[in-house]
Amino acid sequence: MKGKVLITGATSGLGLAYAMEYAKRGYDLIVTGRRKEKLEKNAEEIMAQTGVHIKIIIVELSNQKGLDYLLNEIREESIEVLINNAGYGLRPVFSDLSKEEMEGLLFLQTNVVVSLTHFILKGMLSRNNGTIINVSSESAFAVMPHNVLYAATKTFLLTFTEGLYMELADTNIQIQVICPGFIDSDFHESAGMKVNKQRKGIMKFTSPEKIVSVSMRDLDRKRIVSETSFDVKVFHFLSRVLPRKIFYRMAISFAKKIKRS
Repeated sequence: MKGKVLITGATSGLGLAYAMEYAKRGYDLIVTGRRKEKLEKNAEEIMAQTGVHIKIIIVELSNQKGLDYLLNEIREESIEVLINNAGYGLRPVFSDLSKEEMEGLLFLQTNVVVSLTHFILKGMLSRNNGTIINVSSESAFAVMPHNVLYAATKTFLLTFTEGLYMELADTNIQIQVICPGFIDSDFHESAGMKVNKQRKGIMKFTSPEKIVSVSMRDLDRKRIVSETSFDVKVFHFLSRVLPRKIFYRMAISFAKKIKRS
């Protein structure tokens, strides 16, 4: 009997795409989000198409109260796959952020991931089976101005996942961190950013479904770090080979281009 798949931040974008992918594979789901109506609507559509069961947990995960609530809700569940996807961006300029905004982002994108992983990993270890997917970003490789706090959390997720993989290398638990570039979702709008999603070339947007497809392919190939598009590979390469001062100038120029596009 299959265990369940827990997906945080499953209302839209990557979370929703992962939900559909695993539902098609016959897994029952546990999905979390903040937007009740949208989450319920999506769940109804997925259940109608696939016949799986979906448990919905409406929760705000940017604070300890929300995390404690979620942990209590899943205490008796057998979770085979954990997808730590919940996250959001903030206003571009670090100095404009409030203490509450900074603490909420840091808690959601670090504390929640660590706590959920630690909580669920115990069951996976007892069964010697499971999959953990952490959603990072190309920002983990190549930070740019105007997303410094977000990028710092994504770098943490990359390092955390790689270290966890090494600790679990002698088990049957699969570990993956995905590092997507620009995703065609409501992420930027939710952060108050205006972007042109029709742009082409290295700055083009990729659909959540395409990114999840690459993630699944890389899982099959036992690839730990999933660089889900060509632009991610380019930025990762440049961040490694360029002298730091040259890379900084390039990143500043690139950020200005994005702002204008």
